Amino acid sequence: MDFSEKRDFQRMAMDCSLQFKVSESAQSQTGKVLNLSAKGVLFISSEAIAPGSHVEIRLTPVSDITPPMSANTVVARCEKQADDEYQVAAEIVQIL
Repeated sequence: MDFSEKRDFQRMAMDCSLQFKVSESAQSQTGKVLNLSAKGVLFISSEAIAPGSHVEIRLTPVSDITPPMSANTVVARCEKQADDEYQVAAEIVQIL
């Protein structure tokens, strides 16, 4: 069988912390990045985030060699994984 990747950009598996703030909230939260591509990010949150929500993120890589990244995103989907754990897929709309 022939398989061709349908995504425009490959995903990089990551295991780093993430600070994020949903635009409707004044409070910043912490999550964990699962993977990152040129157009999106997949992360774990302890709370559900509604699709369409605007979220400002800041990734902090484990290595000091790679600088932190901040971006504005829009949530594409949010799926419950376990109690108090949600997998959030977001489109990167602007790197800050």
